[in-house]
Amino acid sequence: MTNQSRIATANRPFACYGAEQLESIRNRVFMQPKLRQEYERQWKLSDTFANEELSLPIQRIYAFRTVPFVFRTPENAAYLKFALHIRGKGEVWINQVQLTHSEKGLPIPLENGRFDHGLLGWAASSHSVTSSASLQPSENPGQGQCLHVKNLSNNNHMQLSITDPIPVHAKEHYSIQTNLRLDQHFSDDGVTIEVEFQDAVGQPVDAVYISPSFNRKTPTNWAALLETTGADANVYMVTGNMEYAERAKRKMLYMLPDMCQGMDIFKATGWHDDDTYGAVHIGRGIAVLSVIYDQIADSGVILPHESADIHANFRYIAKMMMDTAYYRFDLEQFPDEKGGKRSNWNADRATGLGIYALIFPEEKLADDYLAHTCAVVDWQLEHVVDQDGAWPENIRYHGAVLHRYFLFFTLLQRLKGVDYWSRDKVKKMYRFLIDTVTPKDNVQGGPDSEPKLLSPAVGDSTVDDQWFRMFAYAAPFYATTDSQLSREMMWAWQHGGGVFRDTGAYPCTLLALLYPLPELPQEAPALTSVHYPGMGYIIFRQNAGVWGRENYAIFESSPLTYHAHHDEGHFSIWANGTPLTLDPGTGGYYNGDRHWYVNGHAHNVVQFMDEAGVIQNGPLKSLCEEVFFSNQFDYVRSKIPDSHAETYHRHFAYVKAGVDVYVVWDRIRSENNSIWNLHAMSTMSDIENNRITAHCLNDMKLEVTFLEPSGISVSKDHGAVSGAYPLTVQEHFRISSIGVGGGCGDGGDDGGRDNSSNCNRDYLTLLYPKTREASALVIQSFPTDADCPEIRMYKILRDEQTMFYLLVNGTEQSHTFRCQAGSALLNPHNKTTYSSDHNGECHVQVEAGRLTILLTND
Repeated sequence: MTNQSRIATANRPFACYGAEQLESIRNRVFMQPKLRQEYERQWKLSDTFANEELSLPIQRIYAFRTVPFVFRTPENAAYLKFALHIRGKGEVWINQVQLTHSEKGLPIPLENGRFDHGLLGWAASSHSVTSSASLQPSENPGQGQCLHVKNLSNNNHMQLSITDPIPVHAKEHYSIQTNLRLDQHFSDDGVTIEVEFQDAVGQPVDAVYISPSFNRKTPTNWAALLETTGADANVYMVTGNMEYAERAKRKMLYMLPDMCQGMDIFKATGWHDDDTYGAVHIGRGIAVLSVIYDQIADSGVILPHESADIHANFRYIAKMMMDTAYYRFDLEQFPDEKGGKRSNWNADRATGLGIYALIFPEEKLADDYLAHTCAVVDWQLEHVVDQDGAWPENIRYHGAVLHRYFLFFTLLQRLKGVDYWSRDKVKKMYRFLIDTVTPKDNVQGGPDSEPKLLSPAVGDSTVDDQWFRMFAYAAPFYATTDSQLSREMMWAWQHGGGVFRDTGAYPCTLLALLYPLPELPQEAPALTSVHYPGMGYIIFRQNAGVWGRENYAIFESSPLTYHAHHDEGHFSIWANGTPLTLDPGTGGYYNGDRHWYVNGHAHNVVQFMDEAGVIQNGPLKSLCEEVFFSNQFDYVRSKIPDSHAETYHRHFAYVKAGVDVYVVWDRIRSENNSIWNLHAMSTMSDIENNRITAHCLNDMKLEVTFLEPSGISVSKDHGAVSGAYPLTVQEHFRISSIGVGGGCGDGGDDGGRDNSSNCNRDYLTLLYPKTREASALVIQSFPTDADCPEIRMYKILRDEQTMFYLLVNGTEQSHTFRCQAGSALLNPHNKTTYSSDHNGECHVQVEAGRLTILLTND
């Protein structure tokens, strides 16, 4: 690669850097290996797209859309068949048809779903000779073969049917996703899907579902071009080669009108099926495109009439962003996370507007837009970001908002001298991302990659969101003003994979080249167990930073409902750098798999049944009543207000002190039956009596022992899990008391019904992460002097050594336990030591509704 035609001067001042900085930026890009690697990736991205443009116009390069049709199968359905109907004059290209079992988040293989073998498994039929269906290679080589359907007359109707029935479960959600391209509207309905069902003996079920029609053009979406356009501008910045500025301009002239017309549709219809044209993504887009325009504005490639069009489109977008008919940024409360002052949508909308105002100060309304943005950010920092610096949705949206704040704060300080970096809430937002990190995960990324820190998946977050890149961008701003924070940010960035590339939705490629200083010093933070009451995260840690000995669990008890899943009381666990049980993360919002990720059965929670025996989702928020941390013992008690229980508390305890066992007590008062969900990152499992041993990755095991109920029924299935793991699914166990009717949650064709009895009781469970060689736990049940099943006592042993005593008082009054211990016992919760009397007994008082752990005090 060679540099050519470098810019000597600039008549228009750059917003993100000065003309005098260009030479040093170029030199640093080539001298710093990581920066050069990222720059060369961008250069290749630009050139690859340019080669595609030689054979296809921009509007056709990414012109396929995935259209989902989500439905719930009717009662008695055992099979389904479906057909695509194409009505009216027009033509469509179909690249793939996919069926997803939404309740599990997993695709169901379709024979020849990508038409690799012609029409094998399909039947195409039409009553007119002016309709045709033929296979042809896609214009984009990466998309394989397409089925091309062409109707020449207004009354034409082509039907494409799957030939063999597909087994399904009754009363569960499925989704058919059709990947297609339309260059023009059809004269009639366009494309619809019709689904029919059969019962177990192949007889038709009296239910036919028809999807909404799809009949709109699918030109390349503006967002698909954003990263490449930024790459064009960056190569121009480094080389001065006018061809790359020309490439960026050409894409901008396409993207801005597409944004405008999409915003018009969104405003008119509330078209939330594609957030690309909503305020959240347009906010990101206007920010990044303003930066890109700024980089090439002085290149000379933009003709006067093109400049006028670009400015007019920017003005139109900015004006629409202030239209409450498009986005209700004026409401403090709103029943949808896509509206109101508190939403991440508003953060992205406002910061995009502010960045536009800073880069286009000559615009008539620039000062008004900038004042509006500052007012929004100030209000959000005061009223939305909590006392710990957490954005009140989940880590994914915390990172998204902080990412958009970053560029706004940077330009505001550079161009206006206004400092947001020193604000306490801003610092805490970065601190929150540091303090929630998982241990170094030895599985993520495959066997050839280094173990790396992750962000835990909770709710709509995934473990591989890679927010650590923002530390590399922001650490230089704290290098002198808060060196401790800067060093810890650099540590998290380095140990989180050292990623520069701006990833995710609508990246700004300039950030990766302009801001990181990888040579800055780093320092490991002091990570301990921590509670974030505003977010509802409780993180248990032991031996943080000690490779091979680090343990980590995250428990959720959240007061919030933003982007909520039915996961209150859920936990995820890592041990020895290995995930043993994980929150599933999130799938796509509109692709039909959300029923899995949002549903309670995808999480480690208790689900209750209604009076008809149908399993129900729990509440979207809960109350954390107590948290305790120490070197020997961590504990949380959460009240979960499930509408199907009179009272329900989940106690989650981590017994450290050389034990490393988790105790989960679900104290339930309910007339309704329930099931206990558990997921394991395991390839296989052994189920024997009241114990499940899951064989996890890295030769780790998760031993799960149910002390209560005394007899359990276990069914096993699989469900999707997010993240770059060699397992795309976790084993999913559903546990209940042994009863009639096959046990709770047997996974049969009863649509989630369960006819078992005797499920109305507590669950008391031990989770023991261990290596393959480690011996199993042994549990001894002790009789108590109270004739009450609510009072129980157990001794937990390993290799004939007593690890701890477990005392449970489920009554509404305190009780004194008598333990034949032989030595003094320590309650690590209240630091009380109980000495043996002359009979070798310890007398321990346990409060009502409490779980107590006693350690031998040898």
